[in-house]
Amino acid sequence: MLINDFAPNPDAVETHSVVINASREIVYRTLWTADLGGAALIKILLAVRSLPQFISSGFRSLPRHQKVTLQTIMNSGFGMLAEKPNQEIVPGVTGRFWRLTGNLSPFNRSDFDGPVPIGMARGVWNFSVAEQINGQTTLCTETRVMCGDAASRRKFLTYWLIVRPFSGLIRLIMLRRVRKTAEQNSFKR
Repeated sequence: MLINDFAPNPDAVETHSVVINASREIVYRTLWTADLGGAALIKILLAVRSLPQFISSGFRSLPRHQKVTLQTIMNSGFGMLAEKPNQEIVPGVTGRFWRLTGNLSPFNRSDFDGPVPIGMARGVWNFSVAEQINGQTTLCTETRVMCGDAASRRKFLTYWLIVRPFSGLIRLIMLRRVRKTAEQNSFKR
């Protein structure tokens, strides 16, 4: 898997998967176009996470009714590390995730070729698509985080203890939204 090239020895790992009644191509295409953030619970969780930035920006309005696709996620701080069309994509992000504001660094692809800087953490997230014999497709997502030093690891793991259940829930809901949309698209054909 491509994710192994960027996070072979993570400090934290979270995995989820879903089986979808659609071809690999439909699932992969849907992964890029589905509204991943359309569920009310995801909107609430993302709003809670954005609250400190909203307050520190002087209560400037947050975007409303914006469709959350994989591309909008990429535009919000993640960048593309690798892609094998119809099989796997690997976005990545670097930052101090445990901070309330100013927690993400600008994406620079070449930063992922070296070690994680001291005081920082690196998140690598993949989506992989595998077609099964019975015509179904398994869509998996895995999140891996590596920290640059012991102090960052302690801060991140404390943060992760609190955030992990909600982060996992968001990913499960995203996978289910892809499943629902892909199956609807598959049955229209």
